[in-house]
Amino acid sequence: MGFKKVIKRIVALGTGASMVGATLMGAMAANLADYPNQFIKDGKFTGVLVVGDKAAAEDVIGVSDIAVSLQFAATKPVTVTDVGGVAVEGDAWKVGTSTKILELSETSVETMRNITTFIDDSELDALASGTVTSSKGDAPYNQFLYLLGPGSASTSGYVLYVEDDQDVTADFLYFKSGDEIGRYLLEFTTALESDIDDSAGTATTTGLYLTDIEDTEWTMFGKDYTVVQARRTSSVGSNIKLILMGGAIKDTLLEGNTKTYNIDGTDYEVTVDFVDADSTKLTINGEGTRDIKDGDTDKMSDGITIGISEILYQNYAGGVHSVTFFLGAQKMELKDTDINDVDGSSGLKIDDETIDGAFVIIEGTDDNTTFKINRIHINMTADDDFFVPAGGKLSEDPELNEPQVLFTSNWDIEYRGLAEQLTETIELQTSGNKRYTLKFRDANGDKVSLPIIEAIAASSAVFGEKDKFLINIEDEVITKNDYFILTDSTENRGERKTFAMQYKGGDKVTADSPVLKFKNLGSGDTIDQTYKNVTVTTFDAISMTELATLKIGGADHKIYSAAGITANDPSIYVDLDASGGITANSTVNITTWYGMEIGIENRSHVVVSFKTPDNSRDGASTLDSVETLQATDFVVNLTADSNTKVALSTLSAQTTGQAGTSLSTITPDGETNIAYAYTSYGAFITHETPASEPSTLKIEYPKAQREALVYITAMGTTFTTTVATTTDAVTVQRIDVGATKLASEVPNINAVNSILVGGPCANAAAAEVLGNPADCTEGFEPGVGRVEMYDVGTGNVAMLVAGFSAADTRSAAAVVANYQDYTLAGDKMEVKKVNNVLTVAAPVEEAMEETTTEETTT
Repeated sequence: MGFKKVIKRIVALGTGASMVGATLMGAMAANLADYPNQFIKDGKFTGVLVVGDKAAAEDVIGVSDIAVSLQFAATKPVTVTDVGGVAVEGDAWKVGTSTKILELSETSVETMRNITTFIDDSELDALASGTVTSSKGDAPYNQFLYLLGPGSASTSGYVLYVEDDQDVTADFLYFKSGDEIGRYLLEFTTALESDIDDSAGTATTTGLYLTDIEDTEWTMFGKDYTVVQARRTSSVGSNIKLILMGGAIKDTLLEGNTKTYNIDGTDYEVTVDFVDADSTKLTINGEGTRDIKDGDTDKMSDGITIGISEILYQNYAGGVHSVTFFLGAQKMELKDTDINDVDGSSGLKIDDETIDGAFVIIEGTDDNTTFKINRIHINMTADDDFFVPAGGKLSEDPELNEPQVLFTSNWDIEYRGLAEQLTETIELQTSGNKRYTLKFRDANGDKVSLPIIEAIAASSAVFGEKDKFLINIEDEVITKNDYFILTDSTENRGERKTFAMQYKGGDKVTADSPVLKFKNLGSGDTIDQTYKNVTVTTFDAISMTELATLKIGGADHKIYSAAGITANDPSIYVDLDASGGITANSTVNITTWYGMEIGIENRSHVVVSFKTPDNSRDGASTLDSVETLQATDFVVNLTADSNTKVALSTLSAQTTGQAGTSLSTITPDGETNIAYAYTSYGAFITHETPASEPSTLKIEYPKAQREALVYITAMGTTFTTTVATTTDAVTVQRIDVGATKLASEVPNINAVNSILVGGPCANAAAAEVLGNPADCTEGFEPGVGRVEMYDVGTGNVAMLVAGFSAADTRSAAAVVANYQDYTLAGDKMEVKKVNNVLTVAAPVEEAMEETTTEETTT
């Protein structure tokens, strides 16, 4: 019994031999259990999906389903980075709007005032509207902070990479000496009024007392004040002086009473020792004050200030003797000698000290009977150059001797640095000292090393490498081993897909299924592009024959020949910019992974320009990569010196008359042979200049523009810097356009990994793998689909997905597309559809082999 079954198995194998021909003994080494790993390398699909030249619709649907399934199998591990950022807690406004950010300045500047002229309570709660209530009624008011001043629109209040007065080079928020920092405005919508009285409270045209304004309470920039004195400074002319008092604690104590207060963790015991009609004495933590008048202050030995805002002295038996005071007080004087104009000649006084750079303007009317206040302005001006570092505050600038210039001292301007963004590194590096290589990431994020220039003799260099030229002009001929750039010019600048390629030669046109070979420098993949003489066309009086279309990155780049291809490794021309033809003198730029544009020009020397794309340069109206400022190009020259070494020089260091402009670099104090620069887009440039070796260049280019983070903050605002974090993940890698081919487009099916959809009757490539059987239906049964894996030699495999009918093929393709739902094993499986349910099993032939093995063993 066992012997007969062995003989039967041999006969079956003999029958199979007529199908697979010479590949019999090695044909079934591949295993379906490993699918789809045979077709995935480094997380990317490496193979072709092939249908017949006249494939049925079911075959086309089947190959599409398999391709979609493979798309999600083609993954690679990646590190996902959260770049971190700045979190704010409290009352703060970031300088910017929903449509406009504050940009880093360079050759052109963008100031805070370019973002908006003023802010109010819509941006900052501390500028909330309020009401002053007096015996004359309510006087509602609004608050505004005007950013900088009209004269500072382009000279102050911007972020710049610069060396400060302390010889530190970094990005700073800069305010210029003599320019306005800002202007505070309190505007009454109903004028604040007072009768004009004498000292006894009797109305008189010559009075100095504005009794109705005294003892009113105001809130300015979120800080509470009490007007302890409101006076005309003279009965002649319209003038006013207001003394306001605010502080950490406000309270009222009776004469002889004691109470303890806590300010910032320190206890203060206050006792009212004495009260009379216009003055008082107190004891604070055992230290006595001087005799303090109403509206005056006294500073204790530990620095705490006490201010008297009101004295109540009832001069009769049992009368109340009390004092209202501010502990931790700030006394403020606002004075204007002419309320009819808007000239600020009077300085702001804090605790009897005039603050440099702060000027008061009070607008109103005075008819010697009623005094009205309409507006109060405080102009705040820088009295020195101020450089606020990342993480710093203007009030803490060491050159700002009087931080009280920031009116009320209850707000600040803070610079939190440049917004974090993911960056890519772009480099011009040397290979030895004779070559420069441009390193960047292409449209797929793959790292590219592209030869740019090689010194071949004293003061003589070639573009690319010796005998391997770099081609980035369309009407230049490309010969074997030359490098060339493909960039899809149909996309917006900054979004164009670039690939660096190398032409590896090809077959002459008379060869059987001739191909042209290309190497993708980023992925390392080799592309075998079939070609044939398609049509003859003329570009700039040159007759060219279209050979093929190289599909990459979603773009079509046509390949041409200007002469008959009668020998191997023919010379070609390529539509480098995917415009559909060859344009004379058309230079193609590189667009990197994150969108930097690199222009390379081969003159008497090589000029490389690094730029942030701006579509307005092209006269286009599409959205730019930048906001307002156009980042200045960084331009370098690459040459060969007299010692046959390559050399790099920046444009700013070149001779007068060189066309173009270039960004200047800074060498920080204490450093040598190195210089840095920032573009307004936030690209950081490092230019190293070793003493005896060629210079190198590195650019850290952000994925998106780096915003200058400037905040207007109220007291108590805090910032938290969130740290960048990384997590492991996978990314789906796109299957390249062109991976699905007709059988006639694959010159050698054994030279590639392939998935063949459709049997030998419908797919010539499948027929080749199966040994070109005389009867193309041999081995196929109606209602049965086949999924089989063949080892075709040279390390490649072919997967057959086919059936007796187109419907059977589609069933087999559905199993492959949903391979995770089925158990695939061995080298072949059969697929049947029963009651609309697909079943998968080893063929009867395989089952017989297992039985034979068992019985011969026994």
